[in-house]
Amino acid sequence: MKIIEYVLDSGRQISSALLVGLLLILNSCGGSKPAAQVAVNNVIESRFAEGKAAYAKEDWLEAIHIFDEIRLQAPTSSFAIEATYLEAMARYNSGTYISAAVDFRAVRRNYPTSSLAARSQFMVGESYYMLSPRAELDQTYSQYAINEYQLFLRDFSDKPLADSAQMRIGEIRNKMALKVLLSAELYLKLSSNNAAIRFFNRVVDNYYDTPSGIEAQLRIAEVQYARKKMKEAQDAILVFEEKFFSNATPAQRARARSIKQSLSLR
Repeated sequence: MKIIEYVLDSGRQISSALLVGLLLILNSCGGSKPAAQVAVNNVIESRFAEGKAAYAKEDWLEAIHIFDEIRLQAPTSSFAIEATYLEAMARYNSGTYISAAVDFRAVRRNYPTSSLAARSQFMVGESYYMLSPRAELDQTYSQYAINEYQLFLRDFSDKPLADSAQMRIGEIRNKMALKVLLSAELYLKLSSNNAAIRFFNRVVDNYYDTPSGIEAQLRIAEVQYARKKMKEAQDAILVFEEKFFSNATPAQRARARSIKQSLSLR
């Protein structure tokens, strides 16, 4: 029992390697298995409390170190689930978003029935969302975020988080639509009109429910009119009026009316 008391008093000094050896030391000294397990559990509980204290102080590196130790040392303990989740949150708060996504995914995968599974899946999406750059740049992480939010919506029904996931998806889709729209405008500046029309159509086809979708349809009409392709301009403005006019801004509606008047349409 002296060894047990020493371990409990020295929990702060226990490393994951020493935790592994604790049972062997106790057994070799005649300690009973129940007593050894109690000692290990108490040490783990003490370390978990230290991890939470580090987390509360925003000492992310120390919190990550302690929670990782618990997760690896005692994956079936009552502290493992929360330790894994808090390790992921510490990584997220420290700005290491890819590592955070890995750990959040581990909670979802290893503890699928946990109360933290839904939030962890949502936080995978949040981790990739934080890596999503401005519209002009590559949107690979944006697509990863959408995939993870959609996976959350498919598998869970947590209403507040579901609303947040839907909001995030809408925000990211707006950004991705804007990227394609900006590419179309760049092709226009390069006098690549056919390529520009293709990209405007891509926005309309894939992001029709975004502000960029409205703008792209109007730009198709304007570009075709400028190219003297009156039939194409007329078709485009009729589609704009039928599908996009009600959600267009006053300025966009005025531009549409101007094209109609130039085309002598009523």
